[in-house]
Amino acid sequence: MNGNNNTQTTPRLSKKIFVVGKIYDTALMTDQEIKDVVQENLDDYIGEGKVNFSIHTDSNMISLIFIRFTDYYKQNNVDLTKDMIDADAFMVTGEGYNGFQLPSKFQIAPFGYSPYKLGQSDFKMAYKESAELLGADKVRWMKMEVTPHSVVLRIK
Repeated sequence: MNGNNNTQTTPRLSKKIFVVGKIYDTALMTDQEIKDVVQENLDDYIGEGKVNFSIHTDSNMISLIFIRFTDYYKQNNVDLTKDMIDADAFMVTGEGYNGFQLPSKFQIAPFGYSPYKLGQSDFKMAYKESAELLGADKVRWMKMEVTPHSVVLRIK
């Protein structure tokens, strides 16, 4: 029998975050609880089985991971290092879901033209400003990774 009970756990980053139209507090909810609620909202908003959401919180960063089962980028000639398409911006923020509107908007194409591309820097600015206006903690740092099948936001 091992008498060593010195199991150390890394503290979680405690932060109010903005995901799919709502604010979640990592001090009050586990990653699994947040994942379950966000996934339910995504299924209702986009359709069941179209996006898988996960979240990972550690001591200094929160990763919001959206895996989607369609490749919007194949036909839209988007530079994934600096641009994204509207569907991903709507998915991450929940813009339009149950009437939700971002307080700080990213650019939307006129006359309902979709899909369209927007700059990741424009999206990040709208996300950060909206998150704070909605009551989330200030996003001090943000990295965005867009691939043909996923969007990952890493925030501090």
